[in-house]
Amino acid sequence: MLRRALAGCLALAAAGLVTTAAGTAAHADIRAPFARAAAIVDPDGALIDEKNVYRSWRSGTGQYCVQVAHYVDTREALIQLTPRHVGRLPFIAYRFPSEQCGRQINTIAVEVISVRSGSRVDGGFDMLIS
Repeated sequence: MLRRALAGCLALAAAGLVTTAAGTAAHADIRAPFARAAAIVDPDGALIDEKNVYRSWRSGTGQYCVQVAHYVDTREALIQLTPRHVGRLPFIAYRFPSEQCGRQINTIAVEVISVRSGSRVDGGFDMLIS
């Protein structure tokens, strides 16, 4: 039993070394073969890197818009958001054209809130659409 536990820990440690050697997600190649679209967005709304994303912008404090390529259907896609800063929580406000994003077609409205206060704050995020 102890051998199994130690072998499992060793395997996890080795996986961690491989992950560290490959680099963090922020520095990895965003052209993931199984993702339909992806974006890395800065707190000022700038698009750092993308796959099948036309543009992104900050529409207000803690409010962002990500316009996805026309051939990616976002209506029923699985969208995952990951904060790039501690204490920030990004969430999807609208999948469909919204006032926040000027009713742009195929645009996802994202809002970022502070975990402590619950109010909107600026914060970067990673978005993956599969």
